[in-house]
Amino acid sequence: MTITIKNKDFSSNINLANIMNVMTKVEMLKIINKLELYVSPNLKKDETARRVAREILDNPEDVLHVLNKQELQLVDEFVKAGPNHYAVRKMRKTYYKLQQYGLVLTYKDMENEEWHMLMPDSVRESLAPYYQSYLDLAEAGKKLPSKKELRMMAALQAFMGKD
Repeated sequence: MTITIKNKDFSSNINLANIMNVMTKVEMLKIINKLELYVSPNLKKDETARRVAREILDNPEDVLHVLNKQELQLVDEFVKAGPNHYAVRKMRKTYYKLQQYGLVLTYKDMENEEWHMLMPDSVRESLAPYYQSYLDLAEAGKKLPSKKELRMMAALQAFMGKD
């Protein structure tokens, strides 16, 4: 679900849980499912929003793994620009996953057919330490490893490090 804003007066210090809380509980749980994360469906909506936000922020590589090259470049722009930066892109028929997952707020400039996107500080700070390797792979035209392959590599590294 894309979170649209009516003006560009928003600052990037907005809480991700507050953004999630604008969605329905079903929409939040769909996002978590698509990211292959888990939040109990038996929680009240406010608690679901907090837990979804926490899962997303605590698992940045699960978010980065689903982004394409253009979206990783968008993350790069947000990271390099810092707080309160609005990234501007031409409107498209399909939304970016960053928009679909509520990880950016979008102002729609209908006159110029542009999206002005704002990424919350917590999301930017969560993704910043990890995104570059994903962007490098995407720009080199290399396929990202699957989540299963990533888990296997992590397990092997943990096993090999125990010697």
